Amino acid sequence: MENRVFYIALGDSLTAGVGASAHERSFAASFFQSIKQTKECRYMNFGKSGRSSGELLQFLTDSQIRDLLKRATHITITTGGIDLIRAYENNVHLLGYISTIQTLKQNLQHILHTITETNRNTHIFLMGLYNPGTPDHKLYQLANQFIQRINQVYEETAKDFNVHAINPIDSFLNKPYLLADEVHPNDLGYKVIADLFLSKQKLSVST
Repeated sequence: MENRVFYIALGDSLTAGVGASAHERSFAASFFQSIKQTKECRYMNFGKSGRSSGELLQFLTDSQIRDLLKRATHITITTGGIDLIRAYENNVHLLGYISTIQTLKQNLQHILHTITETNRNTHIFLMGLYNPGTPDHKLYQLANQFIQRINQVYEETAKDFNVHAINPIDSFLNKPYLLADEVHPNDLGYKVIADLFLSKQKLSVST
């Protein structure tokens, strides 16, 4: 199976590679280059900038996408960042963030249920969130606490569905040199993410 890799990347702007100097520098393209074995291997990227977890869930209802997922050997998922960004832009209070996290958890469960019901044999990798802010931001510490809690939700949900969880928070914490703008990684940042996925992939192969 390993020499017939069919990798599908699902998610938001991180999957789309926003901030990279070229798509080849995105984490998804780099990850594919690392796992492909032959020229027959395939890679499809369905990342879309600004896509929320709910919108990703809706995207997965498409029958053509489901047919592709049935044949995938590897699937990566980045989602949830835009959910938090929208909550922040809407100036929601504490209860609003708690509600956002609850909705995100439900969407993650439905996303993973949809994928695992469609294909029980694929390797699935779910990445959590990181804090792109700097310590001088007034909400930096609070954001860290929320993101740590959210990443716990990702890890617990991933465990429930027996998929691989990637927690990028420590890799990006107070490292603005990894960012192309206020949110998105640059080429170096995407290499960091690709390496996180690759480490999980190597672990999954060895176990």
